Amino acid sequence: MTELFIAKKYITERKRQSVISIVGIALGVAVLTVSIAIANGLNQNMIRNILSVTSHIFIGNYGRIEDYRELSTAVEALPGVKGAVPAIETQGIIKHQGPYGLYIAGVRLEGYALDKIGRAMDFDAKIVEGEILPDKIDGLLIGKELQKITGAVLGDEVTVISSENKEVNFKLTGIFQSGYYDYDVNMVILPLQAVQYLMQSGDAANKINIMLENPYKAEQIRMEIEGITGKKAVTWGEVNKNLLQALSLEKTVMILVFSLIVIIAGFVVWVTLNNLVREKIRDIGILRAMGYSRGRVVKIFLLQGIVLGILGILAGLGLSRAVIYYLQNYNLAFVTSVYYLTKVPVEISTKEVLCITGANLVVILLSSIFPARRAGKLETVEALRYE
Repeated sequence: MTELFIAKKYITERKRQSVISIVGIALGVAVLTVSIAIANGLNQNMIRNILSVTSHIFIGNYGRIEDYRELSTAVEALPGVKGAVPAIETQGIIKHQGPYGLYIAGVRLEGYALDKIGRAMDFDAKIVEGEILPDKIDGLLIGKELQKITGAVLGDEVTVISSENKEVNFKLTGIFQSGYYDYDVNMVILPLQAVQYLMQSGDAANKINIMLENPYKAEQIRMEIEGITGKKAVTWGEVNKNLLQALSLEKTVMILVFSLIVIIAGFVVWVTLNNLVREKIRDIGILRAMGYSRGRVVKIFLLQGIVLGILGILAGLGLSRAVIYYLQNYNLAFVTSVYYLTKVPVEISTKEVLCITGANLVVILLSSIFPARRAGKLETVEALRYE
């Protein structure tokens, strides 16, 4: 095709401007792709960490649930339910005499049926020291960050004071790391029976934590649970509604900001083609004199913009793939030392990559149309006037 041959010739003649256009587009694509991948990764990492130690659905409004055993059995029989863990959640105080002196702090007390949390919550995988001992009524689990602050070691005595002013000594049997800092520094896990004693609640729970095979089916399974139990159930999405909205807004703002780079890259292409049209007025006149129609002249400059755009997009996707690969396989000390992460999490779908590619092609196409139309409007006599 003659038009494509001429377009490629113009690109190679103006190497410097062509390279600048390609680099601008590549940087825009790479920055947008990597930023979306990091935003997705951080959001999903936070959600995974939250869901790792909290229920996907829970029954109860922190009131008394005396038939928690029967309800748990009924819920566990539903398809898609991984496990149901009766629990009591309350506030309390812990005291520990460690190497740094006496440590006293308010904490969140979670009383779990410890024989169920291994399977239902995959809690065994979160234990970094010690183990879960379901039969040890005076055993206690604390988060890794809380352990660092207190200086406690396995076997140490930790005193728990409930809101009912009951004071009981426990032995530290395990240290967990959920990946969510707020839990690892504030949460203390006890056997359900121990918290029942501390709260003087008798044989009752105040909620049932339900873990699912797929947390994103929570709304569908919630309705089934309410149907068989007759009790109000709440999903993790409802509990974390404000957090999820904040994450969505943050991602949207970030995409809008980094999209400006793509628009600037489109402007670079527009300037490059505009300058080319001014420089090639004589060539345009000759082409028109040879019988080229306005449409064919427009096609030449439109193809040049599209070629520059495709080369820039391919280079940008290659660059972003290299950056994502590096982030996935290597630690960044300045990030992992500040944030509660071992690696920078990155996640991006094929659909998102296609959307970025499509959006860039549209911007490049729009940037190419106006200079191309300008070239097509030149009359033969006007183009050759000064020759």
